Amino acid sequence: MGHIKSKFFTLIFTIIIFIYLFLIINNKLHVSAAEAEVYIDGEPTYKLIKDIIKNDEIIGKIYEINITLVNSGFISSDELTVNLTDEEYFSLSRKIILNAGETKVVSFNWSTLLIKNQKIIISFYPSNPDIDWNKYNSGSKSFTIYITEEKDIKATSTPGFEIISLITAILIFTFLLKIRNNS
Repeated sequence: MGHIKSKFFTLIFTIIIFIYLFLIINNKLHVSAAEAEVYIDGEPTYKLIKDIIKNDEIIGKIYEINITLVNSGFISSDELTVNLTDEEYFSLSRKIILNAGETKVVSFNWSTLLIKNQKIIISFYPSNPDIDWNKYNSGSKSFTIYITEEKDIKATSTPGFEIISLITAILIFTFLLKIRNNS
């Protein structure tokens, strides 16, 4: 009886192995080690290319934005759309394919008429709408473009107010010293 059970389990095990191999050969079963695994590597970088000037006034800026994408998988990725979107929903896209093990820098020239810090959202996903999005072929990240040049930031205080405040503080301090000395 034990011999019959052993042969029966061996037969079942063999059938399961054949079905598994058949599904792999016919691409009905995905093995995660054989997929493309795409992700954004590190932080995006940006640099100011030029100011947009009209009537001797800076009205905007053009930046080069670089995003590093990596495919750490064992096959090429499907065609992916890399998208940049800002707070006002302005958007730029570029299509790419990453070979197995490939690292690629995707560059955009981003122009803006806003002279302020801007949050940019980067996303990537399959270009073909019939392909399901998953953690291996889609993702997103956000970063901020910081305005660091003081000439780009409009003054928010009244000119000369700081001097008046300083003189007033000195007079009050002098007055308080005289009161203390007279006491």
